[in-house]
Amino acid sequence: MNYTCYIFDLDDTLLDFKAGEEKGLRSVFSTFHKQPVPFEDWLTNYHEINQATWQQIEAGALAQPLLDTRFAKTFATFGQAIDGVAAEAHFRQVLDTNDAILPGSKELLASLADKGVQLIAGTNGKTATQYQRLAMTGFDRYFQHIVISGEIGHAKPSRAFFDHIFHLYPQYQPSDFIMIGDSLQSDIAGAKQAQIDSVWLTNQTTTSAIKPTYQVASLAELAEILL
Repeated sequence: MNYTCYIFDLDDTLLDFKAGEEKGLRSVFSTFHKQPVPFEDWLTNYHEINQATWQQIEAGALAQPLLDTRFAKTFATFGQAIDGVAAEAHFRQVLDTNDAILPGSKELLASLADKGVQLIAGTNGKTATQYQRLAMTGFDRYFQHIVISGEIGHAKPSRAFFDHIFHLYPQYQPSDFIMIGDSLQSDIAGAKQAQIDSVWLTNQTTTSAIKPTYQVASLAELAEILL
């Protein structure tokens, strides 16, 4: 691959978001639930509500007001009223201390950094959370720029998110950039809107009209292509 600037998504691309998410969700459930509801049933409802929440955020809605309601909405489906803001803060506290990484991610970043390419972290999420997790894992040392939706006010897949990155590198053309991520709707669709190439990190198949430039099943496979 002949690229100069590599934009990496973070959650479930380099960082193991699911590990921290599961720990946080179990903690929210055990802290706030009062009704005799099975955790798996509660979790199913949460994922449906959370997916709808992030679809609104990725469409341009303000993130925090929506995030502050997702747990209240989940518990409400079981007839229980809770303080959604407090539940979100509790969940965020657990996420902020999640330093789990995906196998091979550190080695890949170190090898790319040794090649002298430009590495950019391009992620949707809370500013403080992402900075803290990058510092805890030591990944912050590898990135020339860290671009977080919560900080710049634009979320992938919006063109504005990628334009922010392009403005950091006025000496390069879109053909010099490639987006690497696990989300078809966020990372790959965003790259398409920004007219840059992309790598979809997944073992899934899809009939979607959104097509990546490349598809790999693992970071090990990605390393074989990039290095």
